[in-house]
Amino acid sequence: MSPTCTIPYEVLLEFLNDTPDAATMQVLRREDGGQAGPVILLHQGESISLVLTAGMAYKYAIRRPPREAELSVKIWSDTQCNLLDVFQTPPSSPHCRSGDSGLIVTEGITVTPKASPSTQRQFPARNPHIRR
Repeated sequence: MSPTCTIPYEVLLEFLNDTPDAATMQVLRREDGGQAGPVILLHQGESISLVLTAGMAYKYAIRRPPREAELSVKIWSDTQCNLLDVFQTPPSSPHCRSGDSGLIVTEGITVTPKASPSTQRQFPARNPHIRR
């Protein structure tokens, strides 16, 4: 039996905007998406590397209008996430596959597409002067 490391260690998560458009990413602080962190703008070709604790669960909102997705991240080693894979339907990357809770773009990163406000069904406001 080999020894197991029980000391928390850090890994890098690199988000690369390999799409033709600008995109934003935002750290979501709670499971329900409340108390979101700052928005980071990534222009075409730009990337950002985040230092994470290995094995901890993180959530991010990624937006490239008109599309939006939520990423669930739990990685154990340095990982790169290409935004083209996040928004591609069907995924073009050979390592993308479908999972129970969404599209797995790479080991430890699952994407759940979100409906943008422009694509959600809009209901007319109720007129207070009309009885129902």
